[in-house]
Amino acid sequence: MRWIKPSLRNSISALLSSEARQSSPEALEPVRLAMLNVLGREGAVLNPRLHERLMYLHDAHALWYARSDVVATLCKLHGEAHAVSKVHEITPLFRGLLPKSLTETARMQRA
Repeated sequence: MRWIKPSLRNSISALLSSEARQSSPEALEPVRLAMLNVLGREGAVLNPRLHERLMYLHDAHALWYARSDVVATLCKLHGEAHAVSKVHEITPLFRGLLPKSLTETARMQRA
């Protein structure tokens, strides 16, 4: 039995977090388009489900975590080094949409 319900815990952490931001659909469109461009036509043919997901994901966190699927698809087409470099190019677009800790972790992995 849980004493603290998950929804209550999530709402409290959201209130306490100074970095929690609500992203508008207009703010997500550049990120979404960049991810779709990186995936490209070949990637959409190889993984149509991912292409469809990218079209309809509604928040920055969902797009952020979809990056790994983009890398996996691009690895099949172009190799790991190319895939990772392409996804790292779009990482700065997430600034201001996600907590700084997420984007900083990605930046540190690059070095």
